[in-house]
Amino acid sequence: MGRHALGLGALALLLAACGGTAGSQAGGPTTPSPVPAGTSGTAPTPVATPTPTPTGANIDGCVTEKTGKIFDYKRGGTTTKGVIMGKGPVGVVVSYEHQGSVCGWLPLADRLVAAGHRVLLFDRNNTAAPEEDTVAMAQRLRKAGATKVVLVGGSMGGRLSLLAAGKLDFPVAALISVSGTIQPGEVDDLRAPFLQVTGDADPDAPVDMLQIVYNEAVKSADRQMLVLPGQAHASELFTGDQGEKALRAVTSFVEKHTG
Repeated sequence: MGRHALGLGALALLLAACGGTAGSQAGGPTTPSPVPAGTSGTAPTPVATPTPTPTGANIDGCVTEKTGKIFDYKRGGTTTKGVIMGKGPVGVVVSYEHQGSVCGWLPLADRLVAAGHRVLLFDRNNTAAPEEDTVAMAQRLRKAGATKVVLVGGSMGGRLSLLAAGKLDFPVAALISVSGTIQPGEVDDLRAPFLQVTGDADPDAPVDMLQIVYNEAVKSADRQMLVLPGQAHASELFTGDQGEKALRAVTSFVEKHTG
């Protein structure tokens, strides 16, 4: 025996502890079932499938030819795109906020289209006098068959809508400013029905300033102001906690003055 016998004895004990026998591994070696990396033996975590990027004509990836009729718009050497959604005699032009996009206004556009109205969303042309874009869009809706046109704008888009209303050669059916940055003294001659919607804690559209503007719009055929709780600004008002109230207020005002 000696050292050799002791070595075999130690090997037998080691194999026994591992479930085998000395000199034999019945059934062959046991191979553990493979476990996907990073799962620690648990079920694999589902991976979200990314939304495919539109390959055809689109605006900011959220508006495609399924959304409506996409068109090119050129001014000052720059070409942007717009879309007309829905049908009907009433047309609504939407001008988005600073650093906004048409995507944020789709909830309102969808609601207005469902109500039987035509809606035009467009990528603003970043040239001088941006209100000229809103003027051109309102004229485009008229040529497309809209007999009444409403201007809706968020934040700076609200002010651009007001300026555009003063440059059109036909009266707008209504002007709706959502968290608009219209300044005191700019609504003295406004005669169109005028709705302001804002949040009571919106730092970019202080309620006090909107109240002054409201008080000055004495020539408006119908002035209204809706103050909702929260800090949501412009298009954010349509998707936040007060979204349904904001959507209903705008849609009701459009229908009231175009019916």
